[in-house]
Amino acid sequence: MKFSFLAKLEEQLATNKSAVLVTITEINFTGQEKQASAGGKIIISENKVYSTENVDEEVISALTDKIGDLSNITSPKLASYQLEKGEIEVFIEPIEDRPRLLIFGGGHVGQKLAEVASMVDFRVEVIDDRLEFANQDKFPTASQIYCQDFNSFLNGFKAQAGDYLVIVTRGHQHDYQVLKSVVSDDWSYLGMIGSKRKVELIFSELREENIANDRLKEIDAPIGLKINSETPAEIAVSITAALIAKRRGRDG
Repeated sequence: MKFSFLAKLEEQLATNKSAVLVTITEINFTGQEKQASAGGKIIISENKVYSTENVDEEVISALTDKIGDLSNITSPKLASYQLEKGEIEVFIEPIEDRPRLLIFGGGHVGQKLAEVASMVDFRVEVIDDRLEFANQDKFPTASQIYCQDFNSFLNGFKAQAGDYLVIVTRGHQHDYQVLKSVVSDDWSYLGMIGSKRKVELIFSELREENIANDRLKEIDAPIGLKINSETPAEIAVSITAALIAKRRGRDG
């Protein structure tokens, strides 16, 4: 398998968009034409198709039509299809990566959120400027911990498509600072903790600066599913529920 195909697979994993990996397990075509062979692989995404060299364009097109709606493929399956040239058996796997969740704030809510979100397959990264909070003991399930000033981190940071961002810092100024920096980025989810009054105050400040006014309505703030949560653990559950709803294409 060529490196370029593996690179395309890695690229697709990073997008967190619907796609499948198709592996040809058996093929029985009539005639002498070698259009595909067992072991051939195809990535079928929402708008692009990639394959290894041992799969013909005609086979790729036929399989794409047979497989149909990619969002219906939620678990691996073995399937057989009758094509014009004969029968083909393929193993189809949904391409999924753990979406990246960045938690801005290492306090009690952030700690519980990291724990709960990791349990439902989010890849957690934490940012806080306090060493007593930004450490592996506080965040044993985090894949990355950044102990640095928010401004310092944000200067070199740009959210990517598929990222989930949660702002749970220890104060209004930090929340505003983070939100102002990331609101125009290409995230999938952005939520901020706080009362309705605090949220409206921060939104008003952003409007006055004419910053991403069209994106403000997409922010989940006050954050989380409305379950009257009070404790850090309950708040973490409500936030995680909102993350899952977004990931599965449902309203929170």
